Amino acid sequence: MQELDFDSLNKSADNESWCSTFAYWLLVLQDPTNPFVHEAEKACIEMSFQYDVEDQAQDEYMLLGNHDLIPAVFVPVAPVTLALKWSPFLTAITALGTPLYVNTSSGNAVAILAPVAELKETGVTPDEKHFDFLLRHTRTRALQSNALILLVGSPGWAYDAEDFLEEEPKIRKLMEDFGFVYTLRKPANA
Repeated sequence: MQELDFDSLNKSADNESWCSTFAYWLLVLQDPTNPFVHEAEKACIEMSFQYDVEDQAQDEYMLLGNHDLIPAVFVPVAPVTLALKWSPFLTAITALGTPLYVNTSSGNAVAILAPVAELKETGVTPDEKHFDFLLRHTRTRALQSNALILLVGSPGWAYDAEDFLEEEPKIRKLMEDFGFVYTLRKPANA
């Protein structure tokens, strides 16, 4: 599974070495039979769309982005999240075990994982600790709803860019009301 680390995915995306950011979307997967969740490229396009939607949402309907997918196919627990020179896929596999399904394409990746009763904490950096926090909540929700976990990710974003959500308390309130456990794109201490 080494091809799921940041450097490998960044190289597969043909990004320059200066690219230092990885975006990921951690979801409770309600319908693993939906063909959409099996194609990394399509899933990452949807993640990119959701990133933009989250920045502009004015009500819960807008926040949900693609209504054919959310919440029938999957449910987010946090906004699309950014990490610095790190991909969460290997950490997810360490915590949850061998994925039920993995697909990669040009640096884009998607994995379907089964929730487990107990999680091992693996985080060292702020991004890794933040992922542990999000994964813990995702796992709990997946177990409660007899669902799976979907992880979508792609390199090539801007970690150092201002997080628009920090300045938007109304959007963050919408996210909280929907059930997001965190409402920023990066860990608070990043």
